Amino acid sequence: MRKNRGYRIVGSVLGFMLIALLLYRCGLGLRETSECYLGESEYFSILQWNGVIFGEDTRSSETANLPKGEAVGHIKYTKADHKCPRKTLRNGDATVLEVGTTLYRVEGYKETARLWAGDRLFLANSNPQAETVNDLLDIAGKINTVRFISGMDGKPLKDFTPESAAIFIEEYPKLKNMTYDEISKLPKGTVGYDYWLQLGLDDGTAITLTYSPMRKAFHPGGLATPALAELVEQQRKRIYAP
Repeated sequence: MRKNRGYRIVGSVLGFMLIALLLYRCGLGLRETSECYLGESEYFSILQWNGVIFGEDTRSSETANLPKGEAVGHIKYTKADHKCPRKTLRNGDATVLEVGTTLYRVEGYKETARLWAGDRLFLANSNPQAETVNDLLDIAGKINTVRFISGMDGKPLKDFTPESAAIFIEEYPKLKNMTYDEISKLPKGTVGYDYWLQLGLDDGTAITLTYSPMRKAFHPGGLATPALAELVEQQRKRIYAP
């Protein structure tokens, strides 16, 4: 069971990264044929609301108890229902959710950060109005643990020390929010594999993110401050310490 949960964690992050790449490609109008647009969007459950792109969080066991708030709208158009769907999402559009699915606020979070679509939780993935990570995810003051996890199966590797976790918890939400495309264009070094991290939240849910030591940047997130980049590297070394 724990192993399956790990795969859901990794799958969720990979889904978010693929969603970001998909949005970039859609913006360029790629994979358009003379017949219709044949994008990959139908394979990922995403929706748009108030200009924000949300991706589904598939970790149902961790999200089941999050309380629903008031209804804010419903799905009006589903790309999977059309042989030749429109290329770009509009407010109220989804890739696979049924038309008529009700959207609800998630108690304790901004409407731009999380939404319930029926009984499925969606997290903000792209928000052009978000200046900081916290504007995107609304997690400031809600993080209680920071740990490294395996990029293969999501298995916990090492928690940050309490002192380092406190610094990360304070500084990460303040980082300038950057899109997937912006992060991919950052200058990079020649070596280094992405690190996978998990932020445990007070409500029992978690945010999984990656850190690129080559670009010194987080996703979701953006460019790390020099101090935060050094902190991550110091904590990473603890995994292999005797």
